[in-house]
Amino acid sequence: MKSILIKLLFILLGSIFLFYLFYSPSSKFDILENPAKDKVSHKQIEKKITHSVKQPALTEGIGQYIGKPIDVLTDKFGYPNRIYSSNFSYRNFVYKLKDAYYIVGVKDNRIKMIYATGKDADVAPYEILSPSGKMFDGSNIVSEPIISTQDGDYQFQLSEADIKTQALVEYEGLFMQAFIDRFTGKIMAVRYLSPDTLVEMQPYAMSYNGKTIEKKLKDEVHRIEEIAINSNEVLTMFELTNTMRELNELEPLDTNEIINHTAQFQVAKLSNEKQQVTSVEDEIGSKLSAEGIDYHHLSQNIAYNFEDVPGVINSWMNSVEHRNNLLNKNINAMGGGISGSYNSLIFLEDLSLKED
Repeated sequence: MKSILIKLLFILLGSIFLFYLFYSPSSKFDILENPAKDKVSHKQIEKKITHSVKQPALTEGIGQYIGKPIDVLTDKFGYPNRIYSSNFSYRNFVYKLKDAYYIVGVKDNRIKMIYATGKDADVAPYEILSPSGKMFDGSNIVSEPIISTQDGDYQFQLSEADIKTQALVEYEGLFMQAFIDRFTGKIMAVRYLSPDTLVEMQPYAMSYNGKTIEKKLKDEVHRIEEIAINSNEVLTMFELTNTMRELNELEPLDTNEIINHTAQFQVAKLSNEKQQVTSVEDEIGSKLSAEGIDYHHLSQNIAYNFEDVPGVINSWMNSVEHRNNLLNKNINAMGGGISGSYNSLIFLEDLSLKED
């Protein structure tokens, strides 16, 4: 009888252990990984007739400037607020206007990419915050586009999640990504890309028959250029975070250098040592407390293997936990860092700001 009880006790303890192993809330952070990065394959591309219809060339909205000289936008908007290199072959020109925010990718003086958000961003024939249902009328959405370049044929495969959160529309001479909030069904941002830029960015699972698209190996070498890019990308991360909050009728967040340093230190450690992230209270809270920051509502978003900030922000907005952190109405401050393939944003309520 005693041996049976001992066996039952071990079984019970083992069951409890397995339950907590598989079902309990993890003390590790849920790092959001880019699902498209591991879905690139080399195979023969079969060009077949699809039911999707290429839309006529855009004659209105900011997207009509794809392929045009950058001078057309500097004449329209003036000199950009910032210019910096990207992780791709173009440079980013950032325009911060009243209720409109544009990131313009420029290569050889030509516009290759435009990301647009903000309630007054000119994304005709659509509008920011408009229901995305209009896009799904008729045959606007392409799910398996084939792009032929001098280097080969490249075919993207949009998943069901892609269609719900970053739908793709093909116009004559360009593609448009619609960044959709799946929780509200509203268009939160739009990105226009030349076909070759879409191939370079690879935002979806891709098959190809031709030359491999070479990517920068950010994890191998931390160069001065990368540090400059990361500093600008962190600022872009702040700006887009606040834009998403404003589109959801929430107050923008202040930035804090101490929080920035804490976030940057952590992602550098993640990138260099491949260490797992422990709980925010242990890893970050103790550092902030040591720096004299009195806070409530501490949380953190981490993303891995995203090449640009708009993709990170859109993915966070469509992940329940990360979205709740970003749109928390109780917070008033943030800090961020980027290192290697990791992006981090720390959110909190800074009680000193509340006192002011």
